[in-house]
Amino acid sequence: MNEIAGLDRHERAILVALQQDARLSVQQLAEIVGLSPSPTWRRLKSLEQRGFIRDYVARLDGQRLGLGQTVFCNIVLARHNRPDLEAFEAVVLARPEVLEFYSMTGGADYLLRIVTRSPADYEAFLKEVIFSSPAFQHVNSNFALREIKHTSALPIAEGPGIN
Repeated sequence: MNEIAGLDRHERAILVALQQDARLSVQQLAEIVGLSPSPTWRRLKSLEQRGFIRDYVARLDGQRLGLGQTVFCNIVLARHNRPDLEAFEAVVLARPEVLEFYSMTGGADYLLRIVTRSPADYEAFLKEVIFSSPAFQHVNSNFALREIKHTSALPIAEGPGIN
């Protein structure tokens, strides 16, 4: 369901502004979206309650924190029964170095985005988490050479059916 069609232009403007700077005060947000603070605050709270805003986070620099190695890991499982899938997902979910985790169609069952300090740390992750799973069959790892674009901002566009 395309719920964005139910958002007015002020609500969409709030979402766009917060993706650029989640630390904006209600007063600053009101100035950006062209409303007074009270209706801006009400719209903001409504967007949070309706689940359009999941949380507010700070985006950190992995390189400066010593986590400069990004690996995209495609996993193929040999066994697809519910207990094995649930056990595999639970183990992967518990690992802090896994930043994104997707169930996939196509040639792989899962895609993971992992950050580590080094290839050796990634190898340890593979041994501890992936290779130890009884459902595991195959892994294909791709190491990022450099980051060209990385954003969490979703494109909130005007379009048909959107006011």
